[in-house]
Amino acid sequence: MCPIPERLCFGEVLRGHRHAARMTLEQLAEASGVSARAISDMERGRSRGPQHRTVTALADALALTGAPRERFAGLARDGRLRSHWADPSGRCELPGSVADFTGRAAELVWVSQLVHEKSAPGVGVVGMVTGSAGVGKTTFAIRAAHALRPSHPDGVLFLDLLGMSRHPLPVGDALRQLLGALGVPEQRLPGDVPGRAALYRSVLRDERVLVVLDNAATEEQVRPLLPWGAAGSVLVTGRRPLAGLEGVRRLILGPLAPRESVEMLTRILGTQRASGGADGERARLRLAELCGGLPLALRIIGNRLVSRPGWDAADLVARLEREERRLDQLQAGDLKISNAFALSYEQLTPSSRRMFRRLAAVPGPDFDAALAAVAGGVAVEEAWDALASLVGLGLLHDTTAGRFRFHDLVRLFARERLREEESAAGREALMGRLTAWLPPAPQHPGRRPEGHQGRPAADPGVASDHADPRTAPASDCGCSGAAQHSTAASSTPRPGLGPRPTTQGAVAGLLPRAVPHGAIPRVRVDTRAPGRPASSVPPVLEQSWHPSGTSCSCTAASRTDRAGRGFTTT
Repeated sequence: MCPIPERLCFGEVLRGHRHAARMTLEQLAEASGVSARAISDMERGRSRGPQHRTVTALADALALTGAPRERFAGLARDGRLRSHWADPSGRCELPGSVADFTGRAAELVWVSQLVHEKSAPGVGVVGMVTGSAGVGKTTFAIRAAHALRPSHPDGVLFLDLLGMSRHPLPVGDALRQLLGALGVPEQRLPGDVPGRAALYRSVLRDERVLVVLDNAATEEQVRPLLPWGAAGSVLVTGRRPLAGLEGVRRLILGPLAPRESVEMLTRILGTQRASGGADGERARLRLAELCGGLPLALRIIGNRLVSRPGWDAADLVARLEREERRLDQLQAGDLKISNAFALSYEQLTPSSRRMFRRLAAVPGPDFDAALAAVAGGVAVEEAWDALASLVGLGLLHDTTAGRFRFHDLVRLFARERLREEESAAGREALMGRLTAWLPPAPQHPGRRPEGHQGRPAADPGVASDHADPRTAPASDCGCSGAAQHSTAASSTPRPGLGPRPTTQGAVAGLLPRAVPHGAIPRVRVDTRAPGRPASSVPPVLEQSWHPSGTSCSCTAASRTDRAGRGFTTT
């Protein structure tokens, strides 16, 4: 082996070893698995500090051992340090993963299969991960990126696009940071966005790099950052679905399952703190239920318990069960669940914000666009637009049946907005519209209610095409008092808007508690035996289901049917 002169940079040493081994760029690329373009950039000094895995692959291909190998790796390490201190903002270094990451096994498999699929020539591999606030999109993407490092020997880049802030990262600045992390000097950067995007695609053409674009705002922000046809992969996260992006594979993250939620809490607390026998296990299960499976809420609760050794999980359960104080309890240091929801809320237009907070007064676990229009005081067409915005930001969930529902914690946030941003007169008018639109309660249990006599005029612009509600047999539960027994309002399909399902609900107050025992039977699914029809029961309010009894009740303390089973609307 020919001796390599001292006091040379990494690229010069690499070239010397390649010539000594009598290898061309292509031969070294084939032997090491590193692209020929990447090797050329290193030898010309464009990439002065390649990643450790890349250096190891090159050293193996060049058969370097002993002192020459150590010097080779040391020069690369020095180059990485010089690049870091010269331009730390261009590093785009991937953050570390959390030690107590829990669940998401199927989702991680999805990402792995995505990046290993062979795409057509000129078509890049791009995955989009979406979900509501607090569901753990960033944590998941970071975990997946660390697992995929071996498949991307030329590096992993991470960039926060600040999509939920008032000032998302401009495309030009994003390209500057990414190109800087790829070794392009500032003086070589074109001044315009198209020029930087072209250079970005050129640099990544033969690079096996994984680019993680976190917290994306719009299609316009993301599209220039997708190096179509590159050898690497791109993983994008965001609350908005960015439906305008073409050729993108999509994954929607939901809340954790109850078992995974308890497991995450246990990992945060540690084995010793998570002990406590059956009582401790029940307390953790109840905490997981109250957090609704949101990893951010679970993280906050776990951190609070860890930071306060004298606290008992059962005491925290008692605090969280007070709905009016639950969001205040979900705070630990600079982590606050309501702040995550507020970022989405601030992205809405004024009319969509008004719709969001007013929907908190609608009784029942779900609702359709017709009832949303009544609550918002708008036409049905406007209600559809507002509902689409709320679903797009993860503030509502929709179903194939055309119905919408809140996550329990998001509903509490909407209630806070309603109390703080609507006047007492406005809240009273809202309840007046809802009670006028919904059918009246029956006079006596077991009797059919009188036919609905029409709906008084609501705010100007409220859709006038709501069908008159139909009468139906009253409930035979034998309850009395303020419980409102609801009927269904018929609706008809509209071209381009999809079906309008029937609406059931009742109003017993601004934030109602009464369970409207069913007037019109509807098929339900037993949540403890998915897919099996349960008793025909009416909708209930937003409270989480607990297997706490079998008797009929007019309070929302238990989401059970008369056989003691939980149910959901189909």
